[in-house]
Amino acid sequence: MTDQAEAELKALLKSSSVTKGDVKVLLRWVDEMEEFGPAHIAASRQWHDHELERDWQGFRSSAFSSSGRVIYRIEDNKIIVEVHRVTTDHNYKK
Repeated sequence: MTDQAEAELKALLKSSSVTKGDVKVLLRWVDEMEEFGPAHIAASRQWHDHELERDWQGFRSSAFSSSGRVIYRIEDNKIIVEVHRVTTDHNYKK
């Protein structure tokens, strides 16, 4: 997780925008990513995972709630996943 994404997540937790339930879902996403890899996440209907465009080209988004998203990228086809943003308002602006 990038420093910026970590700071955003902490702020969302502090403001209660991210709930304990959201955290459980995010941890399940991390567990599945670690155990099965990005292809599993992308193929799973549960995560509504998809590629992003424009400013976020090369990144992907997974849903952890109806409007909550984790924005990440996969480095050089390796299973190195770096979370760049956690948002609760489906906001993709950089």
